[in-house]
Amino acid sequence: MSHKHLVDDDSVRLVGIQNYDLEQNELRAQLKDSKKSPGDSPLAMALGIACFPFTLLGSWFTVNQNEAAVILSYGSYAETIKDPGMKFSNMWGRDVRKISTKQQSIELPKTTVVDSNGNPLIISAVIVYRIANARRAVLDVENSYTFVKNQAEAALKQTLSRFPYESSDGSPCLKTEAEQISRHLCNLLQKKVIQAGALVDSFQLKEISYAPEIAAGMLKRQQAIAIIEARQTIVQGAVDIAADAVEKLAHRGITLSDQDQAKLVTNLLTVVCSDNDAQPTVPL
Repeated sequence: MSHKHLVDDDSVRLVGIQNYDLEQNELRAQLKDSKKSPGDSPLAMALGIACFPFTLLGSWFTVNQNEAAVILSYGSYAETIKDPGMKFSNMWGRDVRKISTKQQSIELPKTTVVDSNGNPLIISAVIVYRIANARRAVLDVENSYTFVKNQAEAALKQTLSRFPYESSDGSPCLKTEAEQISRHLCNLLQKKVIQAGALVDSFQLKEISYAPEIAAGMLKRQQAIAIIEARQTIVQGAVDIAADAVEKLAHRGITLSDQDQAKLVTNLLTVVCSDNDAQPTVPL
C-alpha cells in the first residue's frame, strides 16, 4: 500500500473518531437533568412545622460516598442529593431511594450472532457504565442494571449483524475494525440508556470467533488462503532469482543459448519451488 493510501486511511479513521467523540459529547449532555427540584409537598411542610421537634429529630439521614439519594415526598419527586454526608430532609411523607454512582461493569456472556455473510459467530463483550442521572435511574426504569444489560445485548446483535467477520476486498469487518465498531456500539448503547440515567464509558468486544459448527470449515479456508499466498511469494521469488542469474551470467560475458537458458531457469525454479530437497543428476 502506498504512503498516500496510508495517509488517506489514517485521515478517514481520525475523522471517524472525531465524529464519534462529538456524538458522544452530545449524548452525554442529554443526561443533565434540566428539571428543577420541586421540594417537599405542602402537606409535608405543614406537618413539619406543626410537629417541629419530631421533624428536627427524625429528618436526618446519611448519603455515602459514590451514592445518590432520590427524595420522594408523598410519592412525588422532591429532590436529588449527591453530596456525601449527613443530610436533612423533611421526614413527613418522605421516601429515600439510594442508588450507587460507582463504575459498574456488565459482562455479556457468549452469544451467537449471524454476520452480514450469514456466518454464525460466537461473541462476548464487556460494558463499563455508571449512573449519571439518579432521578431517571430510580424513577424512569424498574431496574437500571437489567435495563442497561438488555439494551447492550440488543445493540450488540443489531450492530454486528451489519458487518462480516472477515473481508477480502478491504471493506470494514469485525476482524480489522474492532475499535471503530466498539465506539459505534458505545454511542448506540448510550442513545438507548439515556432514559435510565446511565453514562456508558466503554463497550469492548471481548471475544469474536466462528461458531463450532463452521469453525473447522473456516479453518480449512484460512489454511488454503495462507498456502496460496505462500506459494505466490515463493514463485515470485524463484522467478526473480532465475532472471537475475541469467542477467548476471550475460553481464560477465557468459553467453547461453535459448535452450541452455530454459534449462537453467527450469532447474532454478525446481530447486526453489520444490517442497523437498532437489536430487542433482549428472549426465554421463
